[in-house]
Amino acid sequence: MHKLLARQLHKAAEDSPDGVVDLSRLIAMVDLAYEEADRERRLKDRALDVMQSEIGEMSRRVVEEAEARFNLLMDNVGEAVVVIDGSGRIEAFNSVAENIFGYIAEEVRGQNVSMLMAPDHGAMHDFYLQRSADHHACRVQGQPGRELWGVRKSGETFPAEIAIGEVASVTHRQFIGVIRDVTLRRQVEAELRESESRFRDLAGSASDWFWESDAEHRLTFVSERIGSVLGVKPGAILGHTWFEIGLDEQADLAESHRHELTERSAFRDLVFTVGPPEGKDRKVIRLSGIPIFAADGTFGGYRGVGADITREATAIQQAIRAQQQLRDAIDSITDAIAVYDTNERLVICNQSYADTLDSPRAFLVPGVPFEQVLRKGHENRFFDIGNQDFDHWLIGRLKRFRTADGHSFVLKLADGRWVQSRECSTREGGVVAVRTDITRLKRREEDLDRLRQRYELILDSAGEGIVGLDESGRVTFANRMAGEIIGRTTGDMIDQCFYCLIRADAESGHGPCSSTESPVVAAYLSGCPGQISGEVFRDSDRRTIPVDFFVAPMTEEGRPEGAVLVFRDATLRLQYERTVEEQQHELERLVAERTGELQREIYIRARTEAALRGSRERLKGITDSLFEGVLVVDREGYVSFANPSAKQLLECGDQGEDIEGYPLDLLLRIRTPLGDVAFKDAPFRQVVKDNFALSDDDATFVTVSGKALSVAYACSPLNEDEERRSVVISFRNTEVLKKAQRDALQASRLASVGQLAAGIAHEINTPIQYVGDNLRFIDDSLNKLMAAVAAGRELATTAAGHPDMAAPVAKFEAAFSRAKVPFLLAEVPAAVSESLDGVAQIARIVLSMKEFSHPGTSTKTMTDINRSLDSTLTVSRNVWKHAAEVVLDFDPTLPPVLCQAGELNQVFLNLIVNATHAIEASGKPLPGRIAIATSRDGKSVVVRIADNGTGVSPMIRERIFDPFFTTKEVGKGTGQGLAICRDVVVSKHGGSMEVADNDGGGAVFIVRLPIDGGGGSGAEE
Repeated sequence: MHKLLARQLHKAAEDSPDGVVDLSRLIAMVDLAYEEADRERRLKDRALDVMQSEIGEMSRRVVEEAEARFNLLMDNVGEAVVVIDGSGRIEAFNSVAENIFGYIAEEVRGQNVSMLMAPDHGAMHDFYLQRSADHHACRVQGQPGRELWGVRKSGETFPAEIAIGEVASVTHRQFIGVIRDVTLRRQVEAELRESESRFRDLAGSASDWFWESDAEHRLTFVSERIGSVLGVKPGAILGHTWFEIGLDEQADLAESHRHELTERSAFRDLVFTVGPPEGKDRKVIRLSGIPIFAADGTFGGYRGVGADITREATAIQQAIRAQQQLRDAIDSITDAIAVYDTNERLVICNQSYADTLDSPRAFLVPGVPFEQVLRKGHENRFFDIGNQDFDHWLIGRLKRFRTADGHSFVLKLADGRWVQSRECSTREGGVVAVRTDITRLKRREEDLDRLRQRYELILDSAGEGIVGLDESGRVTFANRMAGEIIGRTTGDMIDQCFYCLIRADAESGHGPCSSTESPVVAAYLSGCPGQISGEVFRDSDRRTIPVDFFVAPMTEEGRPEGAVLVFRDATLRLQYERTVEEQQHELERLVAERTGELQREIYIRARTEAALRGSRERLKGITDSLFEGVLVVDREGYVSFANPSAKQLLECGDQGEDIEGYPLDLLLRIRTPLGDVAFKDAPFRQVVKDNFALSDDDATFVTVSGKALSVAYACSPLNEDEERRSVVISFRNTEVLKKAQRDALQASRLASVGQLAAGIAHEINTPIQYVGDNLRFIDDSLNKLMAAVAAGRELATTAAGHPDMAAPVAKFEAAFSRAKVPFLLAEVPAAVSESLDGVAQIARIVLSMKEFSHPGTSTKTMTDINRSLDSTLTVSRNVWKHAAEVVLDFDPTLPPVLCQAGELNQVFLNLIVNATHAIEASGKPLPGRIAIATSRDGKSVVVRIADNGTGVSPMIRERIFDPFFTTKEVGKGTGQGLAICRDVVVSKHGGSMEVADNDGGGAVFIVRLPIDGGGGSGAEE
């Protein structure tokens, strides 16, 4: 007899004086048992639905953590879990599903889920799934509580219970099905029905066994029923006591029962086990008995009934174990979870939920109201409600709790953390509350905002136009240079059709760009990155601008999601390409043929090597392309990976030399104020130990050669598994950055000195004017004095013939001789003239310094190029006067040019200084020769600055204007001078700048400037 039925029979008959079973009471108890089993199943189903819903929400919010948590749940949930997409194809298939259906995940992934169902159920599932896709309804075959027939790989069908829920996804629809094999439950239900049938058949007879014992407590009678329970015939246990049958195995219970027998008292519900402890035949029985006394009061033994309650005891143990497993399951979830009943009282919560409140054990117990939890949390300063009144905040919080709709909301805690809370109502009217710590996500959002601002600053400082497009061809971001090239502001370009912006005659619209209209749009829609040349823009004034593009499409899951476009003005490039087009045709044909051959060879070889590369090669390709050095070091300090940049920066010999497996201390040490430290004392070791990330923008590595390398580095932990823990060290050389900072500081100092010199020149100008004016007055006065002296000498000569005037004349002649008046009359005018020349030279130098140091403006003015060159030569005289002679050939009829005079002065100064350096470096006898000529050529002014120095080799002539390219020794040139000069002449003035060989040896730089300033007026500029 089924143990549950036996227990119910016993209870139904225990109040009857003659032992007759009360059928109505028994049926009520059976119905109650079924209701309890059904309630337990619904509770489990609801808990499973809540867990599935929470898993879907966490997957949408934090993808990586949700995937890891979902995979763990898939493998440990204990039920078969199948994930399908909107069309019914299987995407995931956990290990329990593999055991139930007999398939492995790879066999069913991508197949329609109906293959796992009986044909009629599969067709019904496809019908509901199609209707769900058409009408966005959520009803799918196998909603919670539904049963269907599954089909195993062997073809065997079995009953199954399935619960399906939809997962919120930003990409496509997904459904999660939890499948439970209910074959055993069907068998148990069949057994229960069979037991119930037997009960109805045997309702008129006793369902438990009866027994009697003598005064020595030895069994004298047992009914036949005991044979089916203990598996022995009744006669085999006669003459034995219950202690011998199994009660003595439980010493405490046996001792208590002996005391009851000694007292000759009745006993009830004595429960003990019979059979081997770990055996399948072990039974749990319950005895009740009353003492038997003869008419004379003599004790004759006991008479009673017994029942097999093995299944009832097992069910109780399973219920206790299931409850503990439920608590263990929610405690293992990292999110905080709590369940409240219909009266808003706590039913159960996991440890994470308790840990969110300070000292929760004093009040966070089952039965505590939710309002009290909020008040205790406020007392412990758990919530950050700002300046809001707590009572007002409490009312709003309780209203949200009582109308739980499953929508998530974010709370800020007093300790600075952020949590996402989600409250769902249960079928019984309770609430399931889930809290997820999203502090790291909030921090990442703040970091992304700061990073976005930094990238915008970098993009706006770039010299090329950079534009981001979405999948429909609309502008998502644009830097300053892009707006300048197209002739629009950055704000006006956002969310506009890019094709409409670069085609002023195109109709603006809100649809996607046509890939047939623009090569740029066609390129990024095709998903192929590359260079695009020959594209023509039309700015807001309908001027055509030839540009070069580099298109970098952005794809997601193989579909184009937009692109990043980098472009620059291609006018000069097109002019050059037209001059070499014919010579390139044959080369292009040969290259095309060879490229085809190489592509075929690469294709054949790629197919052979594809299986060997894998994820390691992809990762290696990424790290090899980085400018930063990347090292992976294990917890013992040994290098497990190093990219080429790291080997180059650490000077590890040959770039291809393998340094993996070497101790990090052999490659580098960190320099600190206390000395050079090894790996065990370095911050890297602390990162491995404490699992945190650190960075240092101003550190020094000491390489194996003893060289001190200034670096900025970042170090992050890499936890491959519990046993293998490493750190990733990325670093870059900051020597160039520091040198640039020093150069900028030096330039600032020189600019200050230049401003000081300009101020001193201005102060000198006023007294020099006084001196010049006085010298000119003296010069004019000398002529008058010389006439007076001549007249006096004549008078003395005439007076010498008169005796009375002899003495005064002699005195006059003596004074005239002592003063050396003839000598003074001859030399003083020459001295005054030379002084005037010197004062004029000083005034000219001061004027040149004032003109050269005059601060530039953003507007263009009409400028005398001859005068600008003359001022520049005067200011730079100290540089070239010992190294070269300057020969000038200025066109006196040269018209003024509309330009920015300050920037052109800087260009001329740079070219004159470069010519001087080239003469000094040539090794030829000094002084050399610098020839400067100006002339007019149509609507342009041409300036030629030639020298007889080293000249420019044809090998480097094409690169001479590239930024950072220099032929000077290290430390004597940055490679920026000529690049800046060309940018000023070409970009800002619409001119040209070229270099050629000088007829007398050396080089000649030719600057061509449009007289009208490149077509724009000064005000427009």
